[in-house]
Amino acid sequence: MKNDRPRRGSGSRTCKFQPGFADLLSAADTACADRFGSRLLAAYVAGSVALGEAWPGASDLDWFAFLRAEPTAADRAWRRRLQRRLAASIPVVSAVHLNIFPLTRLAREPFWRFILRHNAVRLRGTDLVARLARAGSRTPRPNRALAKHRLPFVRQCLAEALAGRRVPALADLPGNPALATRKLVRNFVFVEGAHLLMALGTFQSFRAAAVLQGLRHAAPQWRPVYDMAERTLADPHSVKVGPQEFMLTAHPFVEWMLATIARS
Repeated sequence: MKNDRPRRGSGSRTCKFQPGFADLLSAADTACADRFGSRLLAAYVAGSVALGEAWPGASDLDWFAFLRAEPTAADRAWRRRLQRRLAASIPVVSAVHLNIFPLTRLAREPFWRFILRHNAVRLRGTDLVARLARAGSRTPRPNRALAKHRLPFVRQCLAEALAGRRVPALADLPGNPALATRKLVRNFVFVEGAHLLMALGTFQSFRAAAVLQGLRHAAPQWRPVYDMAERTLADPHSVKVGPQEFMLTAHPFVEWMLATIARS
């Protein structure tokens, strides 16, 4: 996984990651494989890095490694040291989140299985979602029921964002206002827009282009919000919209999405 060249882990999909982010993934992948060896069942990366839509300094690394058994206290201490080392040596992301869990934890967490199936890339190992499905652990589908189930959490996220406080769905926002706005745009337009499309039965993927296409077709009246979101995703520094200004602009749109999901 050097630079932006494709890499195929054992049983994984071939993927092409953005320069810089690919170096970080390669370092994390090598460190985890060396540490855990045969204990490591599979490793995934989720979110904007997985989709090839990350932005230096704004995006997080959301990494998931699943082991055959519960990680030890020494494993957890090693994980914390590796997070700090990677964040310092390859500072391309706003935060490094290395999540190391036993397979039994994934079996208990249906929403994690949903993320791994629909918003992540498997870097190495076996398809754990399929493995758990064969054992009877069902993964939620991207449909109306899932979108409705998330409504209380999304309302909480919206309230916190409007108040200028930490959004539960996000890590701490970057100090740079342009990058903070981009992170809010991704969450409230693209991620929540994807869930609106689930409620409407037109969801295709979490990729920004697919979400925007679906939103523009389903609700063209919000075109100014879509245009701002698209420009911010492409170059947050050129838009010059701060986090609070964006939230005030996007607030009616997000409220409309939540109401539409609730009525669906």
